[in-house]
Amino acid sequence: IVFGDWSSDVCSSDLYGHLHLLHCLIAATDYQRILFIPVFLPPHKAFARKVSDTDRLEMLKLALQSYPEIYPKDRPVDLIVDDCEIQRQGVSYMFDTVQDVLKRYPVKGKPAVVVGDDLLPGLTTWHRFKELCGIVDFLVFQRSPGSTALSLPQGTTGRIMDNPLFVDSSTTIRTMLESGETEVELASLVPKSVVDYIRNHGLYID
Repeated sequence: IVFGDWSSDVCSSDLYGHLHLLHCLIAATDYQRILFIPVFLPPHKAFARKVSDTDRLEMLKLALQSYPEIYPKDRPVDLIVDDCEIQRQGVSYMFDTVQDVLKRYPVKGKPAVVVGDDLLPGLTTWHRFKELCGIVDFLVFQRSPGSTALSLPQGTTGRIMDNPLFVDSSTTIRTMLESGETEVELASLVPKSVVDYIRNHGLYID
């Protein structure tokens, strides 16, 4: 399964929200391996690289290391950070990523691509979309109120997840970092190991 796609902000300031979605995914499915693939250059939205790809990968790894402490009762699942899109560079098309993943990992059955409902309206415009539909399911997580009426495009398989909303704000957290908020306050929104990494490397502070 591919958990995509991860932007620069997601890897630092939106982490508890995405760890919450990971918890919902583990609880609602029987997938045994979940890949987290930071995007290099998304094709459908503006992307400002605020930190290095190395820092993004390290913060993501730290966040996933903290997952068992945050959700200790979850069933065991392989959580893997895969940098194939960063290594490939160029525009990060999901079709290319899935093809790469299928060559390198043993997969039983049909893998799934996890997306937020904000990407659903433009899903049919994705690169080689019809071919992608033939090889993956789509699991769509609700990220904003009032999104329950959404449905998958014709020809796709998967489902709209019935997940509770987890509201956090990357802007709020960056403001806290810039204003020197305490680690206790920041750690209520971001894993402490990630807060320490941000502080020690002077990230997101102009």
